[in-house]
Amino acid sequence: MEIVRGQVRSVDVRQEGTRVLVLEGGRLVLELPWEAALTLARALQVQGKRAEEEAKALEIVADQAILTRLGAPIGLTSRPDLLREAAREAAWDSRLRRYIPPGRARGIGSGEVVGAPRVIRHKARKVRRKT
Repeated sequence: MEIVRGQVRSVDVRQEGTRVLVLEGGRLVLELPWEAALTLARALQVQGKRAEEEAKALEIVADQAILTRLGAPIGLTSRPDLLREAAREAAWDSRLRRYIPPGRARGIGSGEVVGAPRVIRHKARKVRRKT
């Protein structure tokens, strides 16, 4: 049975008993038990979302830069490369600096640090007392 082919134009998915059938042009391409069909559906959803994130990377960076510039604690992605690029855009893009005026309530000013504060904990040092 050949699953990978050239261009697939339309696919029908049907259920017969406890099996899930995938048909292309009326021809059976894939037959799965229901458990495997649900697992495949989850995997396709995850990989589809990852592919969408790759396809819309520029839009995600632009939107994340606006949110970062406004000081909103919302992340649109968890990819470090896109977050770094968005932080760079938020800090240096002249259009964002022009259209998001300075002031706490209206956004981050031009001279302010862009990003979320981070608390770093260190081990407490022992203090020697003089006696």
